[in-house]
Amino acid sequence: MRTHKILAGLWLCVAIWQPQCALAASYCATSQDGKILMNECGYESYEACKRVVGNSGDCIINQGEQPAPAKVAPYCVVTWATECKYYDYETCNQAAKTQMGFCYLNPDYINPAK
Repeated sequence: MRTHKILAGLWLCVAIWQPQCALAASYCATSQDGKILMNECGYESYEACKRVVGNSGDCIINQGEQPAPAKVAPYCVVTWATECKYYDYETCNQAAKTQMGFCYLNPDYINPAK
């Protein structure tokens, strides 16, 4: 149990300090509801991105190392990659358990309703 907590702490440190799209190209894929897919920022052109995404989403210009705060969710699951697509802690925590990761509050999230 102690080892699990130490490893989880180390993963959190890596996830926060390492840019999500450090080697990103010009375009990122989005889901059908417009959320940026953090692991899908490796396309050099809009056409290359759309060939892969097809009708299951869209492609947008990469906005740097982090997506625009309004486009990410308030909770993230960290495993080998970080996915910030969860809007409630319970769902995030369940996904983290099934992926052998952990859930944390996204420090970059800005509630667009405020």
